[in-house]
Amino acid sequence: MNPSVYSRYRTAFVEALAQALGVPASEIDSQVKPADPAHGDLSFPTFPLAKAQKKAPPAIAASLAQSVKVPGLEVVAAGPYVNAKFAQLPFTAEVIDTARSQGVRYGGGDQGAGKTVVIDYSSPNIAKPIAFHHIRSTMIGHSVANLHRALGYKVEGINYLGDWGKQFGLVAVGFQEYGVPERRKDMAHLVEVYVKANKRAEAEPAFDERARDFFRRMEAGESEALALWKEFRETSVRDFERIYARLGIQFEHMEGESFYQGKMEPVIDEIARKPGVKESQGATIVDLPYAENEPPVLLKKNDGSTLYATRDLAAAIDRHERFQFEKSLYVVATDQALHFRQLFRVLEAMGREWSKRMVHVNFGRVHGMSTRKGNVVLLNDVLDEAKTRALEKVQENIQAGKIQTNNAEELAEQIGLGAIVFGDLKNRRTTDYTFDWEDVLAFEGHSGPYLQYAHARTCNILRRGGGAPASYDASLLTLPEEQAVLRVIARLPVVVQEAADQAEPSFIARWLLDLAAEFSRYYTLGNQDRTKRVILEGNEPLKAARLALTDATRVALAAGLALLGIATPENM
Repeated sequence: MNPSVYSRYRTAFVEALAQALGVPASEIDSQVKPADPAHGDLSFPTFPLAKAQKKAPPAIAASLAQSVKVPGLEVVAAGPYVNAKFAQLPFTAEVIDTARSQGVRYGGGDQGAGKTVVIDYSSPNIAKPIAFHHIRSTMIGHSVANLHRALGYKVEGINYLGDWGKQFGLVAVGFQEYGVPERRKDMAHLVEVYVKANKRAEAEPAFDERARDFFRRMEAGESEALALWKEFRETSVRDFERIYARLGIQFEHMEGESFYQGKMEPVIDEIARKPGVKESQGATIVDLPYAENEPPVLLKKNDGSTLYATRDLAAAIDRHERFQFEKSLYVVATDQALHFRQLFRVLEAMGREWSKRMVHVNFGRVHGMSTRKGNVVLLNDVLDEAKTRALEKVQENIQAGKIQTNNAEELAEQIGLGAIVFGDLKNRRTTDYTFDWEDVLAFEGHSGPYLQYAHARTCNILRRGGGAPASYDASLLTLPEEQAVLRVIARLPVVVQEAADQAEPSFIARWLLDLAAEFSRYYTLGNQDRTKRVILEGNEPLKAARLALTDATRVALAAGLALLGIATPENM
């Protein structure tokens, strides 16, 4: 895939500046930034040159602007800055044609071709339902995976299930006490059992010890214990897969901590050689320098059972051997920051150089969640309620003549899911946010339904205008508002790269809001001045050009929403 229109012009501007100054392009690349829209598209400050050239920055800028010539760019000085503006042609045609020809792949590239990225995300615990807070890891991870796929990486998405440990012992002994045998394949019943068992274990040490003993039997490979574990695990996975299918998510691998059972001793032996291990109160810990009050990295408890740090070390080594990854990302809450710092430190101390390519993609918490059923925060309940609330709005809008659809239920599901997903992904992932039903389901403002409506509106305009034109005259798109829409569309490939580099889906969310707002501003011009209408009857060439711009906007909105995992209804 060719470099994006924006990147191509930016590179040409950087290289022309470098040539004029007699320096390598790498020296000034980071200094070329987006300009204030009133002054152009790209800007280069001359302040750093003043001392060496012994001239005032405005004089340097004026001289540079005269000597820098780039086809397709208008280069001018504005005080101490050298600004470049995309010339209307060929920029207008290049942006529209690139978007329309690439379709939903628009914004992508081939920077990751031949490279693999491993992404560990979602990762619920078996025998527990997927709670609403799992939306963060699940959807951030899904979007980060989409961003890397768009850039040509081979993505190995891993749903690393919490399917090993004492909590399973609680489910097992809880089932012996509270379970109904004929409901052993019922996920809801397993949850009831787990809640009762957990409460009892907290109050009754002997019951807690029974759970620990069951887990020890699992680790020892006892067939009866493993058979029960396998059955309950399959019940959980079936329930999880139903929710993932609803969200449109597929993992390349669904493997849990149990995958590494029996594979940890070689890892512990290797750590014993380098950097070393030592005993502490009967437990085996990694011999590292620890900060004051920093808990040590435990490899084995005093009863000989392993911990998830041990399994994570085995998993990291295994993933590098299997995939030879360029990057390995862990989409896990900020609460686990110490765990990942220590995990990476241990691997580095073992001499595993590739540990530097491992990244903890951390995220904040969601506050304020409740549903009409009360303070139930199961993800599926939230998705159901989102659909119910969306359906109410859809039916209101159908009755008011604002929405036309043949399937209100399907549209409500798309809007409800889009609302929940966008309500999460529009936030910077490291920040906490407060969930608000009115905010996420609003048809106006910074919401998923607003963006889905923006996409549906472009589809509707194209239908009313007779479809997207095969040919058009780009020179006719001279309105400032038309050029503003084009500049946002042109930015998507750059935003995709930045979002992937920083594992930050909110960059795409913010770009989508910018595009929807600019197109809305442009489209509503026709309310005051009929000559500015998109569907301008009586002037077919101008109508065709504006419909081509509308089509490019539709494509770009669809591409951005797809990166976030949000459906794009064509009627709303």
